[in-house]
Amino acid sequence: MDVGRDQAGRSSHFTKRLTRPELEEHCISSSKEDALLMKPAQERDDVLGCRAYDNILERLNENDERVFREATRTKTYAAGRTLFSQGQECQQLYFIRTGLVGLRRSDENGNSALLRLCRAGGILGYRAMIAEATHQNTAEVLTSSEVMIVSRSVFQWLAQRNARLSGQILNFALQALDHTEAICAELLTAQLKSRLLSLLAMFDERTCEADSTKRFQIELPIQRKDLADLLGTNPASLSRTIARLQKDGNVRFEGRRVYVLNPKVLQSEASRFWNPN
Repeated sequence: MDVGRDQAGRSSHFTKRLTRPELEEHCISSSKEDALLMKPAQERDDVLGCRAYDNILERLNENDERVFREATRTKTYAAGRTLFSQGQECQQLYFIRTGLVGLRRSDENGNSALLRLCRAGGILGYRAMIAEATHQNTAEVLTSSEVMIVSRSVFQWLAQRNARLSGQILNFALQALDHTEAICAELLTAQLKSRLLSLLAMFDERTCEADSTKRFQIELPIQRKDLADLLGTNPASLSRTIARLQKDGNVRFEGRRVYVLNPKVLQSEASRFWNPN
């Protein structure tokens, strides 16, 4: 295998060159479980619909697109499963077709925090691939999710043939950085009440049920502490904010179920900063 070198003489995994036999070997599922749960994307009529995946296809010629599709496997993960763990070597890229995935980071004392959300249309795993490092976070499946998976080695084989493909991955990273800066600005300038309503509006795009009075309910896929983490606050401050919203008659919290009694209040905050992808 011909491995690229950077200016410092280190091996560059992002430009690793694979022969065609090696490429075909990487396209084969490595476990019996995956062979049972996963099937080739080209056998699915509804393979499209993931924005990040479609963006990749747009930058491939006909032959490379066929290779990419043949290398793609689709797997459904139940809530509570993990796509990859913090400290694990990057082996695959994950395109979230449906569902919601959270990125969690833990410290050496076992404390953890939910850092951000990745919803349908997003991609995970590429940052570790670019940095030639292990995953910095654990990807937790929050709601049942359909994920399209491509081997890192297959993607690298295509990327060294196509500069536009490498550029798209860098574009994903820049978009994520822009989103992080927007969240920082939100944390510094917006009140907690506004941030909470904006986050609830983002969840509303996923799990809401309309009733006869046009009010609706949201099933939260995360615990109260995780809500506080995403909002950059503590559970006590979050509880006081929720109490004020309930007193105003806008929402009612019952465990993980949120009854939106005044939809206009939620719509006014409509996901200004909580679009993770």
